[in-house]
Amino acid sequence: MRKGIGAALISIGAIGPLYAHSLVPLSDDQMSNTTGQALMSLSYIAPKDDSNLMKNIAGSNNIGFYKLGLEAKLELNANIRNLQLGCGGVNGAGACDIDIKNLSLSGLPSSYDASGSPDYDTNRASTSAELTNPFIEFAISDPEKASTRAIKGMRFSAEKINALLTAGMANNADVSTTDGIQNLSGFMQIAATSGTVDTAVGTFGKKADEIIKGNIKVIGLINSSFTSLPNDAQTQGITLPSMRVGFNTPAFQVNGKRQSSAVIEGINVALDSIPLDSGPNNQLAVSLNPSVVGVNYARVKLKAGSAVKNLNLSVGFSQSLSMIHNIPLKGTGGYLSLQEIPLIWPGATLASADVGKTILSQMSGATDVAQAGWWMSFSEPVQLGKLEATKPVDISSVYAQVASLMNVELAKSSQTINLGFSEAFAALTNSVIETPNALVIDLNKATNPALGGNPASILLQNLQLKNQGVKTNCYGTLKFC
Repeated sequence: MRKGIGAALISIGAIGPLYAHSLVPLSDDQMSNTTGQALMSLSYIAPKDDSNLMKNIAGSNNIGFYKLGLEAKLELNANIRNLQLGCGGVNGAGACDIDIKNLSLSGLPSSYDASGSPDYDTNRASTSAELTNPFIEFAISDPEKASTRAIKGMRFSAEKINALLTAGMANNADVSTTDGIQNLSGFMQIAATSGTVDTAVGTFGKKADEIIKGNIKVIGLINSSFTSLPNDAQTQGITLPSMRVGFNTPAFQVNGKRQSSAVIEGINVALDSIPLDSGPNNQLAVSLNPSVVGVNYARVKLKAGSAVKNLNLSVGFSQSLSMIHNIPLKGTGGYLSLQEIPLIWPGATLASADVGKTILSQMSGATDVAQAGWWMSFSEPVQLGKLEATKPVDISSVYAQVASLMNVELAKSSQTINLGFSEAFAALTNSVIETPNALVIDLNKATNPALGGNPASILLQNLQLKNQGVKTNCYGTLKFC
């Protein structure tokens, strides 16, 4: 049993048909044989206690923690239209430490629908979040010196939380300035997950940074080179089809003051094959240098089977927090705190790489250091589930990099385009030349880090995710109440 507030025992006696309640004195022996559980508990962690994560922090190793807890399970269902904390002051006019529109707290969903969004057997509003042993905790500097001790922070939490926290009313396709998480000062771990996206149909070869260069040999005798002409009226470009791409995201953190987006880096994606011959457009106007039998211009079409193989991408993903709506809370839950100085609260996440460090500002983003002001922390990694974009993703920003990599490969003698008599005749008569063989460009060595290559890079931003649909926490047809 916890050390805490002493328990008084009440004896109930029956008098006639009615019941009367009175206190009954107990002897010392009777008291010693009695056990019980206090409704409230009070605990203290001294500045030099081994469980005090501030113990070795330079300049802040005199912080003790007092916790007043409720030994009970609290059930709660709540909607907050506009949660704004720490607005103005040192943050400036209109800036808040925490700014969340349309926040709801309820019980966990009974299941998830086909898209991965939360679903409930009954109305969500009839469920409740479960907070086991909720408490309020104070950080006190110089706790053992009555003349100098002072409150440096307080936080609200529970030893265990099972709940669904949602931010926003609708899973829209665009960033919102009136719905969902606008600013978050806090610490949120996002668990590793997987996902799929469909790339959008694109046209390659019609921009100045998508020029293709290579070598041509005519009838085995004449050597020439070609350069594509992206702005020529005869350049249709090459249609790149839509492709379904799977990916895995590593675990990452949102950590800092007034964050408005989550950024993931180092998502490795491999495109096994990008067809260069499957769309309605398949023609490049090219210049020839030196000219071939007096011809310095031609139109080229790629033979069936032409493709870019084994393109490795390093994908960055920046997602506005206003587009992340569903945050399931399990296990040790999280906390909401207000502090005058940076603090590591008891039980907060401390990365193994930061153990032994004595300066808070030198700790990594994987450690939960509550910064001055209001702070919201989630102890357990948030499970976002499988990520899947609702719309095809434009990857045209990588085309220029692909063109540059292709040119390195096309410069090799093994990639020389050999034109026979018929192709040379077509060039002379200004017809479209089809390459005699399929043009296959393998970029594995050039873009695979394991082989010493550098992957092409691309940044995706603000994708509408299928599994972020919001379930209303109201009865009837109301979206928010």
